[in-house]
Formats: sequence, C-alpha cells, structure tokens
Amino acid sequence: MRLIRDTNINFVDRRRAFFLFSAALLVVAVALYFVKGGFNYGVDFTGGTLLQVRFEEPVGVADVRAAIEAVGEGGASIQQDDRGDFLIRVRAREFEGGESNFAAMVRGQFETSFPGNRFEVLREETVGPRISRELQNKVLLAVLLGIVGILIYVSFRFDLRFGVGAVLALIHDSLITLGLVLLFNKEITITVIAAVLTVIGYSVNDSIVVSDRIREGMRKVRKESFGGLVNRAINEVLNRTVITTSTTLFVTLTMLTLGAAAIRDFAFVLTIGILVGTYSSIFIVANTVVEWESRLPSKQRR
Repeated sequence: MRLIRDTNINFVDRRRAFFLFSAALLVVAVALYFVKGGFNYGVDFTGGTLLQVRFEEPVGVADVRAAIEAVGEGGASIQQDDRGDFLIRVRAREFEGGESNFAAMVRGQFETSFPGNRFEVLREETVGPRISRELQNKVLLAVLLGIVGILIYVSFRFDLRFGVGAVLALIHDSLITLGLVLLFNKEITITVIAAVLTVIGYSVNDSIVVSDRIREGMRKVRKESFGGLVNRAINEVLNRTVITTSTTLFVTLTMLTLGAAAIRDFAFVLTIGILVGTYSSIFIVANTVVEWESRLPSKQRR
C-alpha cells in the first residue's frame, strides 16, 4: 500500500531551518509555563477531591459556587468546560465522615439548590495528600528511567549519535506536547502522564525505523555522502510513516470526538504527541545525526 510514491525531498539541506523552528516551539512551550504560573495539576498530584457534574438545564457558575459554599468549601475551584460540565476541585482536608463524604454532601446540596434540575456526576476522584506526593516522585522517576533506558538501548543497537538524537527527540516531543497541554489549560493527571509516556514510546519507534534504514544504507552504499544517504533513507520510509501516522490519528481523533469525558485528555495528548513525534523522527533525529557527522565524522566515513 502506497499513499506516497517515490520522493526525493531534500530534508538534510534544510535541517538548520527545522532546528530553528523546533527551538522556537520549545521557547514558546517554556514561556507558557511561566506565563501560566506552572501546570494545572489534578487531584492525582495535589490531593483532594474532583467532581465532574453535568446538569440537564443550564446552570451558572455563580450558582454552583453558592451551593458548594453552602457545604463549607468556599475555596473550591470551579470550572465549566465547552460542553457545559462543571469541574469542582477541592484540596485535601478533613470532612465529617471522611473525604469521600464530600461528594455525598455536594449531591444533597445540589438537590436542594437546584430542585427539578436533574444532574449527573460523571467523574469522582479522591486522593489523599500522602498518595499524591508518592505519585509525583514515582512519575518523575519513571520518566527519567525511561529516557536513560532509551539512550542506552538506541546507543547499543546503533551508536551514540543515534542515541543522543533519539533522546533529544523525546525531550523535544515531551516539552512541546506539555506546552500545548498548558495552552489548552488541561490538567496534569495520571492519565495525561500515561499519554505522554505513550507518546515517548511512539516517538522512539519512529526514530528506530528511520535509524535502521540509515544504518542499512551505510552498509550498502560506500561512496555516497552521508547527507545524501540520510536523505534517501528518510524518503524511503516516508510512505510507511504517513500510513502509520494516519491510521493512528484516526483512532485518537475518534476517541477525542466520540469518547467519554474520562479519556478525552488522554486522546488529546496522544493526538498532539503523534504529530510532534512524527515530525521529530524525520526532522530532528536524522538531522541531528547528520549535524554530528558533519562536525565529528566517524572513523569509517573519514
């Protein structure tokens, strides 16, 4: 199956432009972090209770806040999304009957404050402060171990140049994806972290495909320049990359538009990550190796 016929696009000679474009995206992602005042962490990492409530009839944010204040939680964070659902978040503290009793208190108050207006609690999450701190440490450790493991694996399978290129692509993909999470005010939850780790795995897979084709060309062709060899390798895998990306995007976009509320953030991060990961496997990994080779040529090429 071929969506793209034989191509001869010169990716390598435009690598500086791609590097500048990626650098600009990374600067924007980092700037968003400071402009937004950091990530919007969910209860998984801050501790507390999160409720997602949908009313049958339209209700104002001020009315919902008044009902939450009536149960003794005036400091709650209340947001309304584009579907009209309310996200009610309170930090961890003691409630009469335990933290899990907060949801029951809210249900009772909504029935009193909005008589005749049916509502549904779509999501209910409660995490204690100690568990949230443990999750933060474990997530950070998982990401660091994953990056180190990928560097070792790719360096062993190919060489250090490809390993460094793959790790740079992972950092590139992760930062840009998290920057878009900030831009769209998405919460950082365990689900979002799982999606980011999935994106890392997807990006590594694409990077290995491109790197393997480059290595295969290095074994077969001796007289061609390294840049020309890399160009030919990227063009050879371009059709495969487009087909893989298109079919995967079809699934993630379906989840994003038709899936339940609980998986929309996961689908959003995957959709962004797949696009960024595909871009980096072509324009970052291979071109990083070319740039390295042009400055520090390997013994074989010399």
